[in-house]
Amino acid sequence: MTALRSVWFVFVLSWLAFAPSAARAQVEVRVDPRVELLSVLARFAGLPEFNAANSASPYARRAEQHFAAQREHAAVARLRELRAQHGVAYDALPSLAVHLVDAERLELRAPLEPWPERLDARWKPGDLPAFLVLARDFAAQSKALEFFAAEREFYAQVEQRFSSSVPRERGLAWLDSFYGAKERMRCTALIGLLCGGMNFGVGLKLPGAPEELTPVLGCWEFDAQGQPQFGPKYGPLFLHEVAHSYANPLVERHFERLRAAGERIHANCAEVMRRQGYANARTVLCETLVRASVVRCRRALEGDAAGAQQAQSEREEHFVWVPALAELLGAYEGARERFSDLDAYLPSIAEHLDAYAATLAELEAKRPKLVSSTPVNGAVDVDPALSALVFTFDRPMRDQSWSIVGKPEDQPKITGKLRYDRSRKKLTVPVQLEPGKTYQFALNSERFQGFASADGVPLAPLEFRFTVRAN
Repeated sequence: MTALRSVWFVFVLSWLAFAPSAARAQVEVRVDPRVELLSVLARFAGLPEFNAANSASPYARRAEQHFAAQREHAAVARLRELRAQHGVAYDALPSLAVHLVDAERLELRAPLEPWPERLDARWKPGDLPAFLVLARDFAAQSKALEFFAAEREFYAQVEQRFSSSVPRERGLAWLDSFYGAKERMRCTALIGLLCGGMNFGVGLKLPGAPEELTPVLGCWEFDAQGQPQFGPKYGPLFLHEVAHSYANPLVERHFERLRAAGERIHANCAEVMRRQGYANARTVLCETLVRASVVRCRRALEGDAAGAQQAQSEREEHFVWVPALAELLGAYEGARERFSDLDAYLPSIAEHLDAYAATLAELEAKRPKLVSSTPVNGAVDVDPALSALVFTFDRPMRDQSWSIVGKPEDQPKITGKLRYDRSRKKLTVPVQLEPGKTYQFALNSERFQGFASADGVPLAPLEFRFTVRAN
């Protein structure tokens, strides 16, 4: 899964010039009512990833208006509960969508015993059938099929625009060669008109049937007529999301071998990963392999400069360990006579991640820690007369060096000079607080790391928030 960020790689025409032979199957393009229906439910349930500002469009307004009478339907309330109970959010919704027969019957395409291989595990067998009963009623009460029928011409225009703008088959062929060819598959790019900048690498694999690769690609830019715009970023974006259908099963097959390194890597940057929707070691490992694959693909299809650009993009997305893994995968590419597929190379990948995780453990032991603060982080009744914030660390800090990061309007007004005490463990920040206001900022960030120990090891980025009591 990816969310659209401020830094994206440029997709150039050399993609075609350096591409391998065409994939075994054509890539279809479709706006899928199943995805649209569950996206409406997610929006009404308040899932923030489906309600971002960049998901607004004339189509979104038409959908909101059509379904508005069912905004408080029991299916919406139940989805809100499932999010709180089991984390049903993000790709759990499109994962379920592609496992349904259609948007009318909302019946599963396979029984839940055994659990379908690609169906997101956040859905539970004790919850899912009852939720589908409610969702079916939501669809009937809202006359969902009438809405989708009325939008069919618009959907066809979107599909045509995407098909004519975004190359797909050659990237799929590269993945097939790099990971090891899938025996049988078909691929359909699904356009998520209500997903904003969110994109999901979901699919379907049922016994005896071709595997279905169904990446869901969001829409976040629209022209004056309300048509989605599919710019140069979408080619590599398609590659990223479809790569999950190759990388995720590999990670699952070898997860016990990869678990320790994955947990250490995730723990080291858990908060920034969670903000991107990567809540655990398994998802970070999948993203790691996908992103390293994209670096290799860009290098192979577009040249070294494109690969380097992509590697830098991954660093800026906080996956700072991906470029080194991509270099390791270059060794795999150069030794394919010894390795039939990426599974065979997994021991080298695991050893590389183990080594990186070990360096993180050493770094963590050297990092300074915040041991106390005034006010405490998360306080909700701070005295408006408080004239200074105080941060106390467990070791001497580098003098005259700090990074208080965030929007200026969310930070307290600083009224004097910041200073450490003689031990350089306690920092005082003179401030003026506004009654009733909530302040939020961070001590350090991935980019700004002024808070550091006397020997130069930075404080791990720490989000800080407190609310001042109203007068």
